[in-house]
Amino acid sequence: MTLEFEKLTADLEKMAQTTGKRLAQRQERVAEVLDALTRYRTNWTAVSNALTIAKKLADEKFYRSARPFDHGEPLDSHIPAPLPPSQATIIAADGSQIMPDRHAAHLYYLINVGGIVYHHGSHQTPDTFSEPEIFYPETDEALDKFTISSGVVSIERDVKEIATLAQKSVAARQLAQPVVSILDQRLLYWPIGSAGVADNAAVTEWGENMTVMRYAGALLCGYIDRPGTSAVITLLRSLTGLDDPKFDWKTLGQRQATQGVTDADIFQELLQPGERSKIFVYVSEPNQSFAEQDAANEVCFFYLNPGQVGKNIARVDIPRWVAEDEGAVTAVHSLIVDQCRILGDYPYVIARADEMAVVGRQDAAELNFMIDVVMERHGISEAITSKQGSKELARGGRTRHEGI
Repeated sequence: MTLEFEKLTADLEKMAQTTGKRLAQRQERVAEVLDALTRYRTNWTAVSNALTIAKKLADEKFYRSARPFDHGEPLDSHIPAPLPPSQATIIAADGSQIMPDRHAAHLYYLINVGGIVYHHGSHQTPDTFSEPEIFYPETDEALDKFTISSGVVSIERDVKEIATLAQKSVAARQLAQPVVSILDQRLLYWPIGSAGVADNAAVTEWGENMTVMRYAGALLCGYIDRPGTSAVITLLRSLTGLDDPKFDWKTLGQRQATQGVTDADIFQELLQPGERSKIFVYVSEPNQSFAEQDAANEVCFFYLNPGQVGKNIARVDIPRWVAEDEGAVTAVHSLIVDQCRILGDYPYVIARADEMAVVGRQDAAELNFMIDVVMERHGISEAITSKQGSKELARGGRTRHEGI
């Protein structure tokens, strides 16, 4: 053991005291936000004015807000889960990867997309799938791709994840309807550093796969457990700014302006188990670009308390084509809650998709062994670098020089 835990005792006590004080202060801020939510719950004129002024005065680099999808339900709605349909098909996909390692004997990276097709209301056993694909440099000029940031591989994994979900959704057209297709991440996909849809092939391809699922008749959604976004908070802050001549509109969307309060904090107070919020639309430059590519792909969302007890809050992203169909929203809401009741407060299909997708350390070790065997069969022998060899030796437990 190298960590001397007893030396941390005083710091841990201080940490607990500081955390308690911080949480108490946050609860006071949550109460203030809930008051605004109640005051403006059906004041659609104020909401429209606040959004108009914010668009003019906010800093577009930071501005990310929410807009009510319609005026049919108050801002503070809490809608109980209806009974799920008697039959449905639920598809979930997730991705994992082995990143390229320039210290390894052979350069490559691997992407694995796994998932499940769940036959709701049937005694049929779920169908699972795992689709690995390996990538390696085919020319010396391509070597650079295998020594750059891991972000490139992550983006490629994300695109393959939604492409696989689209393929499975098309194939499920003959199965029990409705078909609900779930990603274990947000739908408003925007890789860090993206300059715009026109300049980002990954974002464009992402939108194209969303459109494929719409034409296939699938109800697409993205499930985000423990979301940290503050789009509704930003809307409420802009509403309070209408009556404050000193309000700083430039701070809208900036994290420090919300003082640590997230949307999940306010919906924890509103939503009972199984209930969802009203539907909102993302107000942001990326979502505007999504809508320009395909108006039906504009991303909307609602918050959900998925458990049978407790206040764990999830966010469910849905495209406009789902949000516009009341029956589709009902199906997504009810089936996600039904899936969560299998495990407690998390969708069973997403948990199984992750299980099918994940590539563990043992998997990576066995793959490297297979690669070595095949390479040697072809007369190719490479050595790992000294750095990698030392790391593997240490991780094997032989870490200390005992002397001669």
